Amino acid sequence: MLMLLSLLACTEDTRGISGLVQDIWGTPVPEATVVIEGVMDRYYADSEGRFEIDVPVSKLTLRTTEEGEDPALSPVGIRVLAGKDGFIKEVSLARELPDQEDFEPVRLGLYPEPTTTGFFGVGQSSYVTLGKQRIQVVGTGLEHFAGIQNIPEEALPNGQIRIVFNTRLRPSEIAQMNLHLSRLEFVNKADVKGIFGAQESAVNLWVAKEDVPFDIESFATREDYLVTSRGPLEPGVYAFHAHDVLHEEDERVLRTLPKEQMYAFPFEIR
Repeated sequence: MLMLLSLLACTEDTRGISGLVQDIWGTPVPEATVVIEGVMDRYYADSEGRFEIDVPVSKLTLRTTEEGEDPALSPVGIRVLAGKDGFIKEVSLARELPDQEDFEPVRLGLYPEPTTTGFFGVGQSSYVTLGKQRIQVVGTGLEHFAGIQNIPEEALPNGQIRIVFNTRLRPSEIAQMNLHLSRLEFVNKADVKGIFGAQESAVNLWVAKEDVPFDIESFATREDYLVTSRGPLEPGVYAFHAHDVLHEEDERVLRTLPKEQMYAFPFEIR
């Protein structure tokens, strides 16, 4: 009986899953932990971030790209999760290949875990921290400008932006923030309405020109979110701000907002 069980174990069908674990800038992540959905065992990438795993067919759970999608319309495969201390866990789909036993090799790009809360833009080779700036209000009770005085020295590259947002807020609380991304323009002087009519006044602020659409989705971790613009951004200055404060037309509302809401997180695209 023992010999029969041993032979059955040796002849159990397996399918191969291979891949490469890197950080988002293409540097291999050695000895990263790799987990296959439905399999209790943990596997590890080698010193170059590569892994090759033979998994018993009986343990595999085929999935589509998104749960609930029609398998005929969406790629089918095995979900692979990779992680390592200091990185945000990443999940990818190892797709089935027509008429082949092994799955298509998967490439997983891990985002480094920020050590503090805030916004971290994906630069050419590292994160660019989006420092917060106090929003200033210039004008009168009849007309005002709300903006920031300075722009950061570091910039993000042209194209679609990726921002890691590290926060202790829950998704429902993030929704209540009413987070906005705006393109800014610099206003040096402007005619500002007052009780005696319009008068030219110094403004010297970067103010909101137009909103930019973006998406925000959570990582496998609870404290990290990925913010991506829906299209490439043109060169210029941009800023994240909560509760649409840079567009608030009622100066009295701005004066009564809590101090922690009167901040913007600017960045430049060059």
